[in-house]
Amino acid sequence: MKQALVVGGGIGGLAAALSLSREGIQCRILERNSSLGVGGTGLTLWPNALRRLDRLGLLEKILAHASPLKSGEIYDGQNRLLSRVNLAAIEEQSGLPLICVRRTDLYSVLLSALENVDISTGAICTGYEPRGAKVAALMDGGEEIETDLLVAADGIRSRIRSQMLREDPLVYAGWMTWRGVAELPEGTFPAGLYREFFGRGSRFGIFAIKNDLVYWYGTRNGPHDDRAPVDPAHKQEALSWFGGWPAPARIVIDATKPEDLVRTGVFDTRPLPRWCDGPVLLLGDAAHPMTPDLGQGACQALEDALSLGECLQRSGSIPVALASYEKLGGERTGPLVARSRRVGRMRQWHHPLLATFRNTLMSTIPPGMLLKLFNTR
Repeated sequence: MKQALVVGGGIGGLAAALSLSREGIQCRILERNSSLGVGGTGLTLWPNALRRLDRLGLLEKILAHASPLKSGEIYDGQNRLLSRVNLAAIEEQSGLPLICVRRTDLYSVLLSALENVDISTGAICTGYEPRGAKVAALMDGGEEIETDLLVAADGIRSRIRSQMLREDPLVYAGWMTWRGVAELPEGTFPAGLYREFFGRGSRFGIFAIKNDLVYWYGTRNGPHDDRAPVDPAHKQEALSWFGGWPAPARIVIDATKPEDLVRTGVFDTRPLPRWCDGPVLLLGDAAHPMTPDLGQGACQALEDALSLGECLQRSGSIPVALASYEKLGGERTGPLVARSRRVGRMRQWHHPLLATFRNTLMSTIPPGMLLKLFNTR
């Protein structure tokens, strides 16, 4: 039986282990943190991601954690409506809805489906060493673990990617983001609604998840710093930047527990020259970090995971399968990363003339055309 090591126990890593194990490959997950399936805030799952979860038999389980998004509203910073989008049309056209879920709920759904997969926590992989047709994962304590396939799902700051490419390709987008999940007082925010406010070089958005649970984010142009993503000070900082925005911004931030608020810089990359090095492959954010403006980060990690399993099923040969995986993945994600970058830049425009132009554009574009901008099949 072929063996695979999956470096990283996030969404991409869990989905990859699930996809590979269903193709008869023995998997082991190496997670650097002391526990699995904790942390993070919220994320959107578009129909392309739900179709992959359906192939894994997990569609109904994840849908139980969310209510379909039915309507989207875009306002300027003075609470003037710019556009209203019928998000229910997504389900009408594709047969599957757009949903927002807690990241931890997606973790739990994926974890519940894993069978006969070893999971090692506190396991830090620092690099790899080619060994003929195989590869060894090099661990922080000096251990070397040999395997047939090494899946680098180790995130946006992937050590394995840095070794493979001999450089750090990350590019700072120019803005920071504060993200959180909160349980609101009953009736504070309508079910099935997404609402976003555009300011100058800043914005604030809220997604309904289910009942009175919401996912929110605020963005602000500025230099990047390396403060810890989770810190109690981030809540007061978010209140100072976004507390004066139209309601219910302050209510949403006030209702957020400090441990449920994450502050990070936003990064992406140009298309990487390669995703594979022998039996080593990049997956998810390690392969194609993108700005969050299309809501496709987790979706593309799920696509990668299923694509990897399907390529191995079709070929049976690891080199042939990985060549196909790399080609398909690059063709799929390259345009999405570029489109997300363009959308993000437009949303973050700071110059008053550009911001006015953007808001005018949003108010004149037919809502159906605006929705097509986010269409990912």
